[in-house]
Amino acid sequence: MAFIPGRPAAPASGAVTTAGGAWRAVLYLSAIVIFLLAKLAHLQPLEPVASALALVSIVVSLPGCGPVARTLTVLFLAGGCAMLWRAGAPWPRYVLAHGSMLYLLALFAVLPVLSIPVQLGHYSRSIEAVLRARISGVFQLNCLVTVLAFLCGSFMSLAAVPIMLASMAPVVKNYPLRDPMRFSTVSATYGYVLPILWTPVSGVVGVVLQSLRLEWTALLPLLMAMSVAGLLINWALFWLIELRGSAPAPAAADPPADARPLGPALRHLAQMLLAIVLMVTAIGVLDHALHIGMLTVVTLLAIPFALAWSMALGNGADFVRAATQQLASRLPRMADQFAIFLAAGFFVSAMHLSGVDHAVNLAFVQLHNALGSRLFLLAMPLMALAAAILGVHPLVAIALLGESLKPEVLGIDVKLLAVTLIGSSVLTYMLGPFSGTLGLMQSLTRISSYRLALWNLPYALGYVALLAVVILLY
Repeated sequence: MAFIPGRPAAPASGAVTTAGGAWRAVLYLSAIVIFLLAKLAHLQPLEPVASALALVSIVVSLPGCGPVARTLTVLFLAGGCAMLWRAGAPWPRYVLAHGSMLYLLALFAVLPVLSIPVQLGHYSRSIEAVLRARISGVFQLNCLVTVLAFLCGSFMSLAAVPIMLASMAPVVKNYPLRDPMRFSTVSATYGYVLPILWTPVSGVVGVVLQSLRLEWTALLPLLMAMSVAGLLINWALFWLIELRGSAPAPAAADPPADARPLGPALRHLAQMLLAIVLMVTAIGVLDHALHIGMLTVVTLLAIPFALAWSMALGNGADFVRAATQQLASRLPRMADQFAIFLAAGFFVSAMHLSGVDHAVNLAFVQLHNALGSRLFLLAMPLMALAAAILGVHPLVAIALLGESLKPEVLGIDVKLLAVTLIGSSVLTYMLGPFSGTLGLMQSLTRISSYRLALWNLPYALGYVALLAVVILLY
C-alpha cells in the first residue's frame, strides 16, 4: 500500500519499544474499530470517541514519525487550528474535526493481508519460473515483467514491488541489458503503478470517488482502458529508447536444468488471476449494493477474502497465524501514516467548518476561468507532482485537491475531474521522491529516489501524454 518514508526515532531500550509499540497498536486499532462501528452501525454517540482517539493517535505518533511526516503533520495541525480560531469555532470543534481519514487508515491496516495467500501459495516461484523460461529477447522480457508486475499490483499493491525484484534478480543477468538494475526498477515500478488507476486496493480510487461521490463501476471501463493503454505505451517507449538502432539482442540462454516447467507455473498464475477477478467482482457488487464507500467495502472484505483464498490452498491455519503476526508487527510501525493522514483529515475538516473551502474553491474558479477547462485539467498533474516533490504524499495531495474542487462550480464534468485526479496521482507514484513506491524501491536497491525518478522519467512522460489525450478527447 502507500507508505510514507521516515525513520522512527531510536528508542531507549528494546523493552520500551515493545511496550510502546503494543500500546500504540491498541490505540490505533481502537480508533479504527470505533470509527467503523460509528459509521456502519450509525452509532452517532461513538463519533466523538473516534475523533478523540484520532487526536490522541496523532499526539502518540509524532515522536515516532520521520522528519518529513512530522513537519507536515505539524503544519496541517497548525493550519487547521488557525482556520478554526479565525472562524471563532467553539473548542469542541477542534476535537470533533479529527478522524475523517480513519477510513483510509483502516484500509492501510488490513490491506497487506492480501499478500499472505501469495506467500503461502508460493506464487513468486511461478513468477520466477515464467521469467526463467526461454524468451526470445529483451523486448519480450520487458513485456512479460510489466504484465506480471501489473498482475501483482492489482491486488497486492506495494507488496508487488519486492516480489517482482526478487523474482527478476536471478533472471536479468542472462540478458544483454545495458543496466540490469535500471531495467528491473523501471519495469517493476511502471507495471505496479498502472493498476493504481483502477484497482480498489490502491486507496487513490476510493479517496477520489468518496470526495466526488461517484460509484466505482461508472469509471471502471475507462480507467481499465487507460491502464492497459499505459502498458502498450511502455512497450513502445522501451523499444524506441532501449532497442531501436541497436544490434538485435541475442536470445537468452536456455533455461537452467533446475527451472520449473512452464505449464504448471502458468496454470498456477492463472489461479492468482482468477482470485483478482473474483475480488474485483465482489467489491463492485458490494459497493453498488451497500453504499458504504468503496474503501470501507475493501477494508471489510480483505481479511475474509484472503482467508477464503488461503483455505482453498489448504493453508487456513497458517493464514490466521501470519495475519495475526503481521497486524501485531505492522500497526505499531504506522506512526507516519496515522500522524500525517489524520492531520490532513483535520485540515480538510477545518476548511469546511471555517468556510475556507469556499475561498479555496473561488481561487480555483479564477484559475479555471483564466486557463479554460482543458488547460486547467492538464495542469492538475503538475500540481500533484509539485506537492509530491515538496514532500506531500500522493494520497494526501489528491485528497486535498478532491475536497477543494467543486465540479459543479467549475463547470467540469465530475467523471472527467475524477479521472484527472486519479491519473495525476499515478504520475506522483512514478516520480515523487517521497512516494511510497520510490521510498520502498530505494530501501530495496540502495539507489537514490531521485535517480530512480530520473530513470522513470521517459516512461512517465509517455504516461502524461496518454492522460492528456484522455482529458482532451473526453
